Amino acid sequence: MIAKISATENLGGALGYNFKKVRHNEASVLCVNELRECFDGTYRMDKVLADMLALIPEKCRTKKTVFHCSLNPHPDEQLSDETLSQIAKEYMEALGYGKQPYIVFKHNDIAREHIHIVSLRIDGNGKKVNDKFEGKRSKLITDDLERKYNLIPSSKVGEKEVTETPKVDTSKGNIKEQVASVVRMVLKHYRFCSLGELNAILRKYNLAIEEVKTEFRGKKYDGLVYIPTDDKSNNKVSIPIHASDIGRGVGYIAVQNRIQKSKQSIKPLIPAVREKVLHVMRTSPQTEEALRQRLEEQGLRVVIRRNDNGRLYGITFIDDEGGIALNGSRLGKGYVANAFNAYFANPNHNPFLDETLYGNPSLRSEQTNVSLPMQPNIEESDNIVDELIEELVGEPFAPTGNDDWKEAAWQRKLRRQNKIRLKRRKR
Repeated sequence: MIAKISATENLGGALGYNFKKVRHNEASVLCVNELRECFDGTYRMDKVLADMLALIPEKCRTKKTVFHCSLNPHPDEQLSDETLSQIAKEYMEALGYGKQPYIVFKHNDIAREHIHIVSLRIDGNGKKVNDKFEGKRSKLITDDLERKYNLIPSSKVGEKEVTETPKVDTSKGNIKEQVASVVRMVLKHYRFCSLGELNAILRKYNLAIEEVKTEFRGKKYDGLVYIPTDDKSNNKVSIPIHASDIGRGVGYIAVQNRIQKSKQSIKPLIPAVREKVLHVMRTSPQTEEALRQRLEEQGLRVVIRRNDNGRLYGITFIDDEGGIALNGSRLGKGYVANAFNAYFANPNHNPFLDETLYGNPSLRSEQTNVSLPMQPNIEESDNIVDELIEELVGEPFAPTGNDDWKEAAWQRKLRRQNKIRLKRRKR
């Protein structure tokens, strides 16, 4: 069981998020503590909000007064409402919120049932509840609860989530729940540095992502939609689902934050992936199918993108176990899509066998960190120009959320600017 805790100052937002799901029959109120119910035995947001606001002093030094937590059992767990209620109560008591007002919601909007708890971080005297080492204490508490209720340990959840997450199948219904399950798993497990790389990951699960830009009352907004696709040609098979309809943590800002964090954590992993690709290419696979099979033997999955003319304009390598996706250009200048397009056009000429271009990995010492020719250091491979070289050819197929066409346009603009600068220098 995994606990995710957040602190906020927006009590109305935390309650509104959960009560909105209650209105749409995607959640239910499981239990409450120190809160009044209505005459009909139900709970309304305005009543709960008023009760909690009344306990917050007017001059409160604590800014983030709201405690919002989700407890997530493994998808295979089949827990009764009584058991979930008892787990929530014991968790809050052990964490120091046993005497606080709180409300527990059971969410069933996705295949994995889980609970959300909204409470206050200050008591009736305005004193802040002790939150020192809250994350570590929470982990110890959930570990104890797992043992007490014989739950699947959280240490096994991540691996099982990746291997057991099914593809989106529109014929089964509950499309939004299927999409939410896939997206949350992918954003949690994988690291990527662009929407194009994210799209390459999602393709395995019959899903695509598109960026949308809207304007409301003169203000521009960026958003994302998730689109179910078919199993073969990646064509759309259902209406797009807006990220805001899925819930928190899957929208534009969350994805951009994931991209920024990935750019730092992914750098040390690039050389290992590059070595695997180079090893496979030196076996001279004659076809794309042979390339896929030999990469799979190395633990890599490859996604190849072609335009309407059949030109290979994008290639992404994915390590599903390690949770990383890398465009060919991130591996180095010699691994851009143009290099693979040229090779498959003439497999008899394999540039990856050229020692002067790609070096000899067997001659490198494990203690050295010398970059090979055509395999620049990680900082250089992260440069936008290197990323865009593989997008230089033709017009890509109709967009399905892939940002390659934008990158190609940007690269052409850079080339035009460079030509202008060269002409001015000659004068």
